Amino acid sequence: MSEEALRRSPLHEVMQAAGVSFEARSGWLVPTSIVSAADDAVPVLTIADESAHGKLLLEGKGAADVIPAALRVPAPLLGLSAPCEDGRVYSLRPDLFFVATLPGTEPELVERLRTTAAGEGGLVTVTDVTAGRAQIRVTGSVCRQLLPKLCALDFGEAAFPDGCAKTSSLARTTQLILRSDRGGILSFLILGGRSVAAYVWDTMVQAGREWGITPVVG
Repeated sequence: MSEEALRRSPLHEVMQAAGVSFEARSGWLVPTSIVSAADDAVPVLTIADESAHGKLLLEGKGAADVIPAALRVPAPLLGLSAPCEDGRVYSLRPDLFFVATLPGTEPELVERLRTTAAGEGGLVTVTDVTAGRAQIRVTGSVCRQLLPKLCALDFGEAAFPDGCAKTSSLARTTQLILRSDRGGILSFLILGGRSVAAYVWDTMVQAGREWGITPVVG
């Protein structure tokens, strides 16, 4: 596939300005390294562009019945999630689920979900929103101090456990916020529209400067 045919993250120009190099992967031009003058110390707070990851919406009256059949996991309770093959499924409403998956795996998963949904009598729709949504990951224990600067949610452990999903206003934009820890380290995914992605990234970088926020490859 030619470079011109590859999909680009809504943060592609932001990454270019940060001195990122890119490579073709799963139909996308994705960041592979970031030029940094920082020392070798492990950063307290990192931010990464993960927009190439698959993002699917499963909506309809029978959506909760499709999940066990197609993903082989029970439908999660409202606001929570369950791990599934190559990703995780989050319950946003009783009739709306978000499926996060690895880059390049979404076409096969869409087909599987649609085939299963067809058995529900047309009451369920499956939408691939991968190209239309940015996905920003912030990682580090100070996320609980960073995010409240931009969002009114309670990010405490009891209110926002690992695997939790909430939709809220962040930096005056509507975002889906997912708790998605990595290796026991506190981490959140911020998902929203392409048109506001650069603004949200820049706002989060500005808000995180006091902790030395560092862009990394997702």
